[in-house]
Amino acid sequence: MDARVIESQKHRDVLAAFWPRKLSRHVTALLLKTPITANQTTVLWGAISAMNSYVVYRVLLGDLVLLPVIPIVYVLTYVLDCVDGEIARARKMANPVGGKLLDGVCHRTTEYSLLAAYVCGAAQLVNSPWVLPIGLLLISGEAMYTYAYERRLTTLRVNIGFTGLVASTTANMYERGEKWSDLSWRRRIATFKGQVHYKSIYAVIAVAYVSGIALVAGLALLAVYKHVAWIRLIVRTLAASRQQPAATQPAEAAAAAHPAEVL
Repeated sequence: MDARVIESQKHRDVLAAFWPRKLSRHVTALLLKTPITANQTTVLWGAISAMNSYVVYRVLLGDLVLLPVIPIVYVLTYVLDCVDGEIARARKMANPVGGKLLDGVCHRTTEYSLLAAYVCGAAQLVNSPWVLPIGLLLISGEAMYTYAYERRLTTLRVNIGFTGLVASTTANMYERGEKWSDLSWRRRIATFKGQVHYKSIYAVIAVAYVSGIALVAGLALLAVYKHVAWIRLIVRTLAASRQQPAATQPAEAAAAAHPAEVL
């Protein structure tokens, strides 16, 4: 393996990336031989992930044969999400601002396309006037959560001066080169749990097969949850700003760091 590929991988990463990083280095080594750029790789996984939302929509309507495609595609996009940064670092073209911005756009695209798939699926299964307002409440809740989360990061980083890891602790991180045998059973379980991205998908699909009405009710509860979640984030951010913690002290976890945890 090319030394620059190994060096392009993060020295510390979340446990959910343990196995994807094992695969990503081989994909990175292959793509470094091509003209594809880090940003093009980001757009590629973002487009694939968004298209997977249509697969979710079809499964909600009864195409169960497509069900295995959903987790397989998300694991693929996770690997490519690792690859884009590795390409940038290997070519010494890393852009913390532009790269993070494009990465965030792709994650948000995935999340909103999933919500659209949920609502469109519910509209097809149930002829109810409640679907549209519930859908609007759900999407607005996600929008407010995203806004509150980003404002929280800004407050912690800029206003308070926190420089540590947000929403990550030593327990859910691993060091590059760390072996599977070095991980505790709890950390091993965490690596596997991390591969099941956008976990609510599977619950939503299960509820859809109970009944269309159950799906609409479930989406209503999810909408309420999202609005409660962003309000809690604002409250916690205001509390943190009043306490003014030192920059070297760990901040309380804001929320799950992978976009896979917000839906």
